[in-house]
Amino acid sequence: MDDFYDQLFLNIHQEMINGSFTDMQVLCTDGTITGSRLVLASLSPYFRAMLISDTTESRTGVLELPSVSLPVFQDILKMIFCRVNLVDEDNCMQVMDAADMMQLDHIKQLCKIYLNQSLVLTPENCLHWWRTLKNYNFLDLSKRALSCFTDNLADLLKTENVIQLSRTELLEIISSDDLTCKEDDILKAAMQWIEHNNPDVDDCQYIFENVRLDIINRQFLVNEVVCAKFVLENNAVMNMIQQVIRSPQPQIRSTTRFVANRPDVFVLHHNGKLLLSCFTSEEKWEDVLPAPVDPGSDYSAASLEGKIYITGGLYHDKCTLVYDTIRKVWNRGPDLNHGHWYHCTATASSKVYVISGWDTSAIEEKSESEEQWQVVGDLRLVRVDAFPLIVGENIFVMGGQIHWRKSDLIQCFNTRTCAVTKLDTKLLCSSSTLRGSVHLPDVYLLDNGGNMMHIQVTDRNGEIQIESKLLAEWKCGDFFGIVRRNRNLLRFTTSGIRKFNLAEGKEDEGTFIEPHRSDFVYNVLTM
Repeated sequence: MDDFYDQLFLNIHQEMINGSFTDMQVLCTDGTITGSRLVLASLSPYFRAMLISDTTESRTGVLELPSVSLPVFQDILKMIFCRVNLVDEDNCMQVMDAADMMQLDHIKQLCKIYLNQSLVLTPENCLHWWRTLKNYNFLDLSKRALSCFTDNLADLLKTENVIQLSRTELLEIISSDDLTCKEDDILKAAMQWIEHNNPDVDDCQYIFENVRLDIINRQFLVNEVVCAKFVLENNAVMNMIQQVIRSPQPQIRSTTRFVANRPDVFVLHHNGKLLLSCFTSEEKWEDVLPAPVDPGSDYSAASLEGKIYITGGLYHDKCTLVYDTIRKVWNRGPDLNHGHWYHCTATASSKVYVISGWDTSAIEEKSESEEQWQVVGDLRLVRVDAFPLIVGENIFVMGGQIHWRKSDLIQCFNTRTCAVTKLDTKLLCSSSTLRGSVHLPDVYLLDNGGNMMHIQVTDRNGEIQIESKLLAEWKCGDFFGIVRRNRNLLRFTTSGIRKFNLAEGKEDEGTFIEPHRSDFVYNVLTM
């Protein structure tokens, strides 16, 4: 049947070339071609709208395309009827313009395929291509062009490209969260644009609100920004800058949003009092000072308000240790009411929850201001090495071992009512150790058997639904933690970091710095 339709289209095309069975003339910029009213109306909504109503084109039988050349129109007809791709370097833009006007989306798609394969972006042409590709709604390609522009922003500051941006374009650039250029250069670009375009006070303030002043070198703010004329004349902008300059936070070097938006990863080890190490947003390893107490192995941890709460452990199963990641100091917290080890810890509703463990099913909670732990619930099952998923006021306890047997069970603890319920939904795999990374509605789970699961969490009429599917196998041992970063999962183990590409469904070669320590990894935390 496909052969029949192929031949039919070829015959229609040939008759148009021959001028047979025609009742229309198509006037291009440099020539005329005859056509069929029926065929043209069938090609696109653009022609159909012209030919089915009482328009000049419908009455006279003459259809004008004043912006389309005859060779381009002929190429488009041939691509439609002969199913060939004639888009090349010479005609791509003209074909794309004509296809956009005539609402021929499949021809536009051929142009997009060509550009994906052949477009070479440079600092000189990226602004032009960004504007052009946005107009045609080629979003992936326009993002590539914008990335080229921002990646080369330091050099483009020496040209007039920045001051030629419209207000909308400037705001689109500086409001993006994943820029890889230095924030100092973003501010320089914004200042250059303001000085040339002289926006009003409110616009100037709005521009500065979209700059990450907190990751700009403070010396640059002092030396070059506060003394700028438009800053001196704008109290709101001056106050924003002064707040950063006077901030008690330590001085930082200029960095990028791409780096700043990546959280530090704290790795939970155990070697005496050495419990934590930090894999920074800049992908460097930093040691953390020894804790005041050695809680033993199999402790657990959660973060709250810039602090890491380490609870339980084999040696001191009621111990609480608190590490302040800002001040970089340890403190001893109040003891737990029950002994917990091989347990899980979670943060929900501005409180830390310690859940079950080797020989207790109790749930305890504590806020930052409270002096003591409170027992607030009971799983009624002894759960070991489970994973806690926080969704609003609920903590879903998943997998791990129940009475020392692998489990696929999901229980829900409601932090408001303190009720514990069992879900009908189960994990696709039973596991003895389960770790995860949460970016709701997506959750990625990995167990010590190497089973990787993707869970999607949805709220349907106030009821939380959990759907899971098995993604792949990614072999690992009993001691690990995982973090999602962009489209990858990073697995932290004794031997270092491995990377799994979620888009391609396979492990990538790692290029990470080796960790300072080779202790067992119990889990990881992001701040």
